[in-house]
Amino acid sequence: MVRDRITIIASNNTIAKTRFRYLLLISILCSGSFFILLMNCNKNLYFNNEIYLKDKEQLDYKRHFTIETDGCVIPGMNAYDESIKQFVEYPKTLKKCKEHNISLIENNQTHIWINKNIMSEYNYSLEDVKLICCYRAFYRPNFVEDVQSSRVDDRIEYQDCINFSEEIEVNDEFVRVNCSLGEQLIYDDFFLFALKKKFLIHDDKKEISSNNMTYNILILGIDAVSRLNFYRTMPKTLAYLKTKGAIDLAGYNKVGDNTFPNLIPMLLGLTPEELTKTCIPYKKATFDNCPFIWEWYKQAGFYTAFGEDSSSLGTFNYLKVGFINTPTDYYIHTFINEAEKKAGNNHDFNSYLCLNNKYFYNVLLNYIENLTITLKSSRLFGFFWEITMSHDYLNYPMIMDNDYVEFFLKLDKSDYLKDTILFLVSDHGIRWGGIRSTKQGHLEERLPFVFILVPPSFRETYTEAYNNIILNSKRLATPFDIHATLLDLMDLDNIQNEKLNSRKKTFYEQDRGISLFMPIPSNRTCKMAGITDHWCTCHRDNNIANNSSEAVEASTHLLIYLNKMLSEYEKCAKLKLVAIAEAAEIIASKSEDDKIESREIMTIIRTEPGNGIFEGTLRYGNGEWTMTGSVSRLNLYGNQSYCVDDNVIKLYCYCLSN
Repeated sequence: MVRDRITIIASNNTIAKTRFRYLLLISILCSGSFFILLMNCNKNLYFNNEIYLKDKEQLDYKRHFTIETDGCVIPGMNAYDESIKQFVEYPKTLKKCKEHNISLIENNQTHIWINKNIMSEYNYSLEDVKLICCYRAFYRPNFVEDVQSSRVDDRIEYQDCINFSEEIEVNDEFVRVNCSLGEQLIYDDFFLFALKKKFLIHDDKKEISSNNMTYNILILGIDAVSRLNFYRTMPKTLAYLKTKGAIDLAGYNKVGDNTFPNLIPMLLGLTPEELTKTCIPYKKATFDNCPFIWEWYKQAGFYTAFGEDSSSLGTFNYLKVGFINTPTDYYIHTFINEAEKKAGNNHDFNSYLCLNNKYFYNVLLNYIENLTITLKSSRLFGFFWEITMSHDYLNYPMIMDNDYVEFFLKLDKSDYLKDTILFLVSDHGIRWGGIRSTKQGHLEERLPFVFILVPPSFRETYTEAYNNIILNSKRLATPFDIHATLLDLMDLDNIQNEKLNSRKKTFYEQDRGISLFMPIPSNRTCKMAGITDHWCTCHRDNNIANNSSEAVEASTHLLIYLNKMLSEYEKCAKLKLVAIAEAAEIIASKSEDDKIESREIMTIIRTEPGNGIFEGTLRYGNGEWTMTGSVSRLNLYGNQSYCVDDNVIKLYCYCLSN
């Protein structure tokens, strides 16, 4: 392809030594310990990870790989490869949240009160006019007026206003406060609280005790960040995780295009296509009948929680209906949706970044922290997903780095991590922009990050399971494997040393989802793991001429495939091929060579109207062309597809009314 060569980084040992020397030097300069370094050095400093990611020697790329097994070889990459450097820049133009409501109302987890010391900033004196604030709780009602409504998950009811002029006790999960001086409204904000709820018995299963030999399960997602972009943009968080002994899954490969097809395998162990046969029989069906992993944890006696920092881009709400019933014990969609609509600001492309003077991602992190405090004596399965800051921009995760380190340090200080298995994950890398046109950007998009942090007691008790995670950090892994791992963690008897040794004797190697507590076979291929060739990073590719017969035929059939999908939507224009941007022949891994009697071509085309850039992989065999996987869109489409509400078709449709 017309892309730069990939520079390979050093081995992990060399990187670790270089990293340590660098951190030690800065620690000395900052006159403090490692953690003081992370928190107290100038917070505006761009902590340049490049210094300890780059190797001093140029390594032979043919001999060094991200992972190298019998079934999969993923090329080695340098996070600061020359082809990537130009795209890495601290986001200086990011607008801050509006600040005029900074501290009129303050709160902790039990009370809300008025900070009267800053009234002068509002150009009012308390001697002139009496300040009255209204506390209004809101909630998600159990009663549903219309189960067929596309907004059924957004239903909301407010309780009556309770006026206060000093402070008020908090007894509600979701609260809106507005304040008036005379007839003039001067303040309106939203507050999210993690109150202890009564454990709802599920099928006669009682709450599990924290004294029981189990662990909290905390899954934190950061949307659209590749493994190497995490290294580039969140180096402080990376350094903290490495120091704590978190395991980095170098061979974690996505299985679908965007968030939904990568989280469904993680949360249900299914593909979106299998979902339609299991619990989503028609397009506008809700997800209530789907066997989410949190349902199994609920039956095992855990409190459950699910939260995202965006409603408009929510995994189960963006162009989807969501849930009729409340899916988990703690479910904050009701709060985020209302706050986003009434107080969301700093709209940046697809997301509202701020809830008044707070970033939405910080609202989520604060909530998770408070929930861990509230449920300290219980067991929690929590799944939380950050979207707003990372979804659209390659470098915006840099903004979050300090806050994530601070969040983890607080969990550490409270000893919560001693009883918790933590998964920090992403769904895919950035899917558009300049970086995506490079060879490395093509691979990074398919290789999101996963870090798994287990407490010392786990390492000591479940030695075989822990050693297998380390082994699997250099094997091909997928969201299906995360799901299988979560199933194992519901009952720790499954991962006792003797039990694992017994399980290894079974024929599990061909399973699509393999628990990370079991050794993933070294001959595992993308096909075995449920990864279509379009998303597979194990295959090599060889450039072919854009005007070659193979490139032209593959590109023509890609266009035919797109137009066939669009033909069911009369408001979408028929696409025309303008140019073939790139083409390459896919070379399968060695273990699959003998099984393939066809040729595969990856092609990138540009179409009109709309100047769409699409990437697809097609297989030619038995005299015909077929698609392998879905088609990627490599550039942004804005409002071009406003006339359709299908999340897949939106990628390809150019509305005729444009």
